Amino acid sequence: MTEFDAFGKAFDPAQTESKLRDYWKKNNFYKSVRNPNKKPYTITMPPPNVTGDLTMGHMMFTLQDILIRWHRAKGFETCWIPGTDHASIATEAKVTKLLADQGISKREIGREAFLKHAFEWKEKYGGRIIDSLNTLGISCDWSRNTFTMDDKYSSGVIKAIVKLYKDGLIYKSQRLVNWCPVSQSVISDEEVLPEERSGSLWHIRYVVEDNPKQSIVVATTRPETLFGDLAVAVHPSDERYAHLIGKNVIVPVCNRSIPVIADHYVEKEFGTGIVKITPAHDMNDFEVGKRHKLGLLNIMHPNATLNDNVPTEYRGLDRYVARKKLIAELDSIGLLDKITPHKLVVGISERGNVPIEYYLSEQWYIKMDKLAEMTLNATRSGKLKLIPAHQEKTWEHWLTNIQDWCISRQLWWGHRLPIYTCQSCKHIHCEESAPAQCEKCGNKVLQQEDDVLDTWASSWLWTFAVHNWAHPNSEEKKDLTYYYPTEVIVTAADIIFFWIARMVMAGEYFMGETPFKHCYFTPIVRDSVGRKMSKSLGNSPDVSGVMQKYGTDAMRFSLVNQIVTGQDIFWSDECCDLGKTFANKVWNATRFLTMNAVKLDIDPAQISFDDLKLRSNDTIMGWITSEFFHVVSKTHENIARYEFSQYTSSMYEFVWMIYCDWFVELMKPRISDEANKELARETITLAFQIFDGVLRLLHPIMPFITEEIWQQLNPSRQGKTIGFEKLPEPKTDMIDANSIQYMREVQGVVGAVRTIRGKFNIHPGTDLSVYMRDSHTRFGNLIPQMEALAKAKFYFESEQQGFCAPALINGSEIFVSLEGLVDKSAERDRLLKKIEKVSATITGIERRLSNQEFVKGAPAHILDGAKKQLESNQKELEMLQDSLKAL
Repeated sequence: MTEFDAFGKAFDPAQTESKLRDYWKKNNFYKSVRNPNKKPYTITMPPPNVTGDLTMGHMMFTLQDILIRWHRAKGFETCWIPGTDHASIATEAKVTKLLADQGISKREIGREAFLKHAFEWKEKYGGRIIDSLNTLGISCDWSRNTFTMDDKYSSGVIKAIVKLYKDGLIYKSQRLVNWCPVSQSVISDEEVLPEERSGSLWHIRYVVEDNPKQSIVVATTRPETLFGDLAVAVHPSDERYAHLIGKNVIVPVCNRSIPVIADHYVEKEFGTGIVKITPAHDMNDFEVGKRHKLGLLNIMHPNATLNDNVPTEYRGLDRYVARKKLIAELDSIGLLDKITPHKLVVGISERGNVPIEYYLSEQWYIKMDKLAEMTLNATRSGKLKLIPAHQEKTWEHWLTNIQDWCISRQLWWGHRLPIYTCQSCKHIHCEESAPAQCEKCGNKVLQQEDDVLDTWASSWLWTFAVHNWAHPNSEEKKDLTYYYPTEVIVTAADIIFFWIARMVMAGEYFMGETPFKHCYFTPIVRDSVGRKMSKSLGNSPDVSGVMQKYGTDAMRFSLVNQIVTGQDIFWSDECCDLGKTFANKVWNATRFLTMNAVKLDIDPAQISFDDLKLRSNDTIMGWITSEFFHVVSKTHENIARYEFSQYTSSMYEFVWMIYCDWFVELMKPRISDEANKELARETITLAFQIFDGVLRLLHPIMPFITEEIWQQLNPSRQGKTIGFEKLPEPKTDMIDANSIQYMREVQGVVGAVRTIRGKFNIHPGTDLSVYMRDSHTRFGNLIPQMEALAKAKFYFESEQQGFCAPALINGSEIFVSLEGLVDKSAERDRLLKKIEKVSATITGIERRLSNQEFVKGAPAHILDGAKKQLESNQKELEMLQDSLKAL
C-alpha cells in the first residue's frame, strides 16, 4: 500500500509549479486538433505588446484559462490561440533609443537597416512577455503562437487594406491629428493620456486695425500658437464686443490682419470672452475655421519646432523656447496685459511622454459609416453580448457618433501601406504586391507609401488572421471553418472602441460573421487606496514576485475571487493570503483522506468520482452528496454567466465550510469505529469520490495544486492530466433537498452553541448544557454528532434551567446554560440593551404596517417580508425577556 509520502505538511508551490509546467509542455496536452466529433470552443488571446512586462492586467488571462480548462473538461475541442503584438510606436521608440545609445542614428542607417535591428531586438527581448505568461500556468496551444508581423499574418493585413481600398473605403485627407513630436507620428486617441497640470493664462492685447489706440485682450494657454491665428472670436450675444464683429485686429509680433468673428463656440464667462482661432493647431478651432472658411496655417515642423510661417527670429525654435521668447517680446512692446495661474488638462503622448500637438497633416483614413452600422447590428440583433451590459450604452454612443479612422503612422516598424504612386502620372495603386508598371500610363517607376499602419489596423483582424486567412492551404482553411468564430473575448474596457468594436467590424466585413459571441470586460485593478495601478505611479506589484511568494494558484484564486462583474478591484498583495490558506486547506484535506485510506487499506487510485451514487438511506452520506451536486449546479451556472467570483466563492464555501468543517468532522467517528469497518470503508470511499470531483471543479482556477494531488493519488496515470478528466455535471436526481435542509438545521443549532460559547469567552473544552423545546425525534440519530461537535449535552422537550443564553435558529429555540460560567450582572446589562434595540425595531415595523398608504402601495412580497420580520423580532423579544426573568 502506498504511504503517500509526497503529501508534506504544507503545499510547496516552489517545488511543484516549474515541474508541472514542464510536464504539460512535454506532453503537449493543450495542442488543439480538429475533431468532427467534438464541438469547438475557441478563444484568441488579446496579444500583449512585445515591449511589455508582466502586470496585474495580464493576470486577467486567468479568466480565459478558467474558461478554456472548464470547457476542455466538459468535452469541447478547446483552442486557445496565443500571440503578441508588434506595438509600432512603443517598439520603434525602444529600438531608436537602443541605437542612439550606441551612437547610431535611425535616419542615417535607413529603413532596411533599422528594421533589421528591430527584428533582432524583438527576437532578443520580445519573448519575455510569453515566458512570463507561462508562469501563470495558462493552457494555450503554443504551437499556434502568432506574432502580428509574422509573414502569414502580415499577408492578411495587406489583403484587408487592399480590399478596403478597392471597395472605396480608404482615402487620403489633410486634417488635424494627435501628433507626438518625439515619435513624429500621428497617434490614436487611446495613446493620448489626459493629465492635469498647473499652467498659466496669458492675456495678450490685439490692436484694432482701424483704431491703433483701441485693443482687445485675448486669454490663451498656448501663446506661441498666435503665429497661426486666422481670427479672433466672440459670442454672438456678447454685447461687450458686438461693435467689433466684422472688424480686423492685428496679430502681435507678426503684424498680420485677421477678422473678428462671432461664433457660439466661445464661452462668454471664460477668460476675457474673446478667443484666438488657430485652425491648424486646435481641434475646436479647426471646426470654427471650417464654419467661417478661414483656411489653415501650419506654423510647426513635425518635431514641434517653428517653421517658416513665423517671423524669422522664431524659426527653428522649440515650441516652449519660442513661448518664452514671445512672452518677453510681448512684454517689452506693451502687449502683454497680465499672466494668471490656471489649471488645465494637457494631452500627453503615452509613447513620447510629452504634450501632443494638434497638427495639420495628410493621412490615410477608413470610412466608418458602413462598418459601424454592421457593428451596431451585431449587438442589437443579439449576435454579440457585452458583459457587463451597461457597456452597451457607451458602445451605442461611440458607434453612432463615429469619426473616420486615421490608419497611417509615420513610422518604419509595422505593416507598410500597400499603396504605390506612379511617379509620372501620380495615379495611385493599392495591391498586395508592388505593381510592375502603372495601369494608367505604363510607367514602371512607382513609389510605395512610407507610412505604416496603425497597430490596431492589424490587430483588428486577429480572430481570423491567426489562421493564415490571406492565403491558407487546405488544412488552414479547415481550421478557419472549424475554429471561427470564437466563443468569447476577455479584455479591458478601455480598448472597447480601439480594438473590440473594430474586431467586430473586421469579422462582419471580411468574414460575414461576428468574431465572438460574448465580450467580457475585465475590471480595473486599483491599489488599496483606490488609485488605478500604473507604471507611472509605481503602485503596480511585481506579479512574478507575488506568485513566487504566495504561489501561482493563490494569486489566481485570490484575484478572481474579487472579480464582481462591473466593479473595480482593490488589490494588495496580502489578498493572496486567502488563496494560500485555501490551497493549504485542500492539501490538508488530502493528507487526512490518504492517512485514513492507509489505515483502512484503501487505494485512492481505484476510486473515481464517476462511480458516485446518492446514498439517500444514510443521512450524512446523502447530505454531503446532495451538497456536492448543489455546488456543481452553482459552478456551472457561474461559469456560463461569467460570474467568476461566485465560482470561486462557491468552491471555497463547499470545500472549507461544508466538506472540511462539517463532513470531515462528522465522518471521523465513523472511520475510527473498529466495530463497523464496512461503514468506515464506505464513508472514506465516498469522501474520496467527492474529493475527486472537487479537484476537477477546482482545476480551472487552481491548476497546479489540483494536478499535483491528482498525480500523487493516481501514480499509474503518468503521461495523463486531470485537465482531461470529465467535469462533474449538474444532476438534480443526485440532490436530496430534504437532507440538505435537515443538516442545515443541525449546523444551525451547533453553530449557535459555538457562537454563544465564543460570545461569552467560554473555553472550548468546557462541557455545556443545552435545553431545547423541540422533540429529540427532530434530530434523530445525529444527536451524538451534534453533542460531539458542540461539546455539549442536549436536553430535549425541556424549558431553560436557570441562567441561560438564548438563540433562535430556523424556528428552534435553544438555551445554553451559563450557570457558573458568566457574570450575571454584565449579562443583565447586555440583555437590557438588546431588548431595547429589538423593541425599537418592532415599533418601527408596526408603525409601517399600520400605515394604510404603505399597506396599499407595497408589493405583496414586501408586506410578507415585513410581517415575517415582525414575527421573528417578537419571538426574539420573548426569548430575551425570558432570559432576563431567569436571571
